[in-house]
Amino acid sequence: MTGTGEELMNEAAAGRRLLLDVRPGAAYTKGHVAHSLSAPYVQRGWAAAVKNWLDRQGPIPVVVLADNAVVGAAAQHALTDAGVSSVSVMDGGPEAWQTAGLRLVSVPDIAADQLAGELAEWTVIDVREPYEWRSGVIPGARTIPLNQLPHEAGALETSRRYALVCAHGNRSQAAAAFLADRGYQVANVRGGMALWLAGRHPTAPVG
Repeated sequence: MTGTGEELMNEAAAGRRLLLDVRPGAAYTKGHVAHSLSAPYVQRGWAAAVKNWLDRQGPIPVVVLADNAVVGAAAQHALTDAGVSSVSVMDGGPEAWQTAGLRLVSVPDIAADQLAGELAEWTVIDVREPYEWRSGVIPGARTIPLNQLPHEAGALETSRRYALVCAHGNRSQAAAAFLADRGYQVANVRGGMALWLAGRHPTAPVG
């Protein structure tokens, strides 16, 4: 692998290189390399799923980001065995990545109860699918399905704070990371609408 940290991130942002963070999702949220994708490594089925995704994107060199050499090597070997070519590893974890010039971003969580008390201070973006909105959304929320967020992100204001929400907090975590990589102030609503409703917070109809 060659190039500076900035060059690697630019290539990842342009889709010319895949930075694949194989740590657990909680570690990714706490601090990840800008424009990297979270794909926690597991032995069964993981490499095949990554290979299927890559086959739809075209041939892209892969950089595995790991926090220890054992996991990094295992992920590299699994991808190679699955037929993915040009796989390299950076296994030193966040400190090593920063030393190499890679920019780290983090996505804080916000609890449903806290968001309810500070709702006027946040712009909520609900990234669920349209059929999920029928049961109601957080009052004032903008509804942008996750797959449409890359097309809508340019219209968002960098001066605002955005709270990303989905059903349980997984899709919104990815959405929040996407926006954080691009310089937006974001937080992920922990537990999603499930915990918002469990806390008996109000909802509003879409439209």
